[in-house]
Amino acid sequence: MKNTKIKIETGSEKLTKEEISTHKDFSKVYKTYTTTTTNTSTVKTPKKFGGMTSVVVVTTTVVVTTIGAWKYWSNKKSAEQPKVTTSSSTNSSSANKTASVNKTAKPYISPPIKSADVPYKTFSVDVATGGTLTYNNSKIVIPAGAFCDDKGNPIKGKVDIKYREFHNAIDFFASGIPMTYDSAGQQYTFESAGMLDVRGYQDSKQVYIMTGKEIQVSMVSTQKKLNYNMYELDTVNQNWKYLSKSNGKVMPVPASAKKDTAMTAEQKQQVQQLQNSIVSAKQQETQVEKTKPVAPEKVSKDKYTFNIDVDKKDYPELAVYKNTLWAPDASDKNYKPEYANITWDDASLKKNDDGKTYTFTVKKGNESHSFMVHPVFEGSDYETAMKEYNKKYDQYQAARNQRLADEQKARDEYAAEVAKIKQQQAEQEARMLASNTASAVTYYLSINRFGIYNTDCPSALPHGAELTPNYTDNKNENLNENEFYLVESDKNAVYMYHPGHDCRFNPASRNFAFMVTNANEIALYSADDFKNIHQTSGSYNFVLTVQKKVTSFDDLSNLLKPYM
Repeated sequence: MKNTKIKIETGSEKLTKEEISTHKDFSKVYKTYTTTTTNTSTVKTPKKFGGMTSVVVVTTTVVVTTIGAWKYWSNKKSAEQPKVTTSSSTNSSSANKTASVNKTAKPYISPPIKSADVPYKTFSVDVATGGTLTYNNSKIVIPAGAFCDDKGNPIKGKVDIKYREFHNAIDFFASGIPMTYDSAGQQYTFESAGMLDVRGYQDSKQVYIMTGKEIQVSMVSTQKKLNYNMYELDTVNQNWKYLSKSNGKVMPVPASAKKDTAMTAEQKQQVQQLQNSIVSAKQQETQVEKTKPVAPEKVSKDKYTFNIDVDKKDYPELAVYKNTLWAPDASDKNYKPEYANITWDDASLKKNDDGKTYTFTVKKGNESHSFMVHPVFEGSDYETAMKEYNKKYDQYQAARNQRLADEQKARDEYAAEVAKIKQQQAEQEARMLASNTASAVTYYLSINRFGIYNTDCPSALPHGAELTPNYTDNKNENLNENEFYLVESDKNAVYMYHPGHDCRFNPASRNFAFMVTNANEIALYSADDFKNIHQTSGSYNFVLTVQKKVTSFDDLSNLLKPYM
């Protein structure tokens, strides 16, 4: 079947709030339909309601039914194909065409980068006693006996509560939780005051909240307004269900309340690498120190000296010296002059760890003696030894200075990184303290089933500029098949533009945007890039700058926070 575009316009009469409210229930709308029979299929056609009519396109084999008059902000083809239903008489050819239209859809909740999803914090709760859990500044109060199995039977023992919150555009993006809301045929993006996700498990098996029991959550928001609604995510029908006006109150938060400013995993890794560099530099210094030459000593008339036939291959440090004599070391009291009058059967020489002395061992029969000796020189041999020593000492000193410089560089880099991290922590702490003032808002929720809850205000798409985009990166790679995520600094939301849709933004706002490449790299379009756009309509080439591959939520947060 040839694809044809279907354009549906709203009726000429403007809907009232009462009419909108009346038709929010899809099941009620569905009941207003009448059934008509054709020779190949049964088609439901809607009655007229609220000044709107539906358009029905029927062929002999395929029926496409569009319910409601949906006003959409772009005339481009939606990324999600319309549903196509075949009749019982559809032949194999049309079936193949239908199959080409229906692509496998993503899961309803689909984190763009699975490894960078917002992590849960896990708490252990005794079912018999319940308890109060603390997540940052939020509190989760669980009553005693709150949980049951899937049949409603009470359970005993410990239950794992998995809990997480979402407070900014980075959180919303990372979670993959849909942040759009449809109302009266218009699609909105949620501008959030905070969202939470709470789950319960026992031995990895899902548990449920007992009928008549409720979990009380007091969630501290980073937003200062109170005009929000409360919604629950219906993952079965794949939409947000309006619950009520939000129950938010201005609550004082102690000035001492601080967000956890511990180092991120990436920061810890960087610090550890710098510490390892310092240790490595110290080890190299130790090795260099072992090469420090010993200054030659002149023969003294009041000290005993003797010759030792040394194999210079075994003692390369002595190879450059000729006519080396040996003298007993003053620190060793084991040497006796009469040893010189004995013809020994065996003798051995071993260099000591101090690098200055040697242990000389002599044997004859069962008699054996060991004592420390060191080389000495006389006459011109001493002058030759001094020249060799000076040469070796210069080499040693140069190597030592280089190792000391390496160590100092490693220490400086370590100190700079620690200072940088402390500055980031201080700035983060200051932001937290600034938001946790007397004007901070706490939202109170009573939850009778596990799931995702949102305190939100539906927000229309930005306006002021609407461009037909061509997306590439700074490597000239085509990015037109990727979602484009837009963030406005004065709105706590993230606007997602699917491939093929126009990009709308407010030039008067501070904007930045990003994409995820097929390699899970973040490609950025900065606020400065937006400032360089000097048109509000027509086609435009967006060139995004590829940053780095993201492998964790910390990676993502650290990368995007500077642009928030």
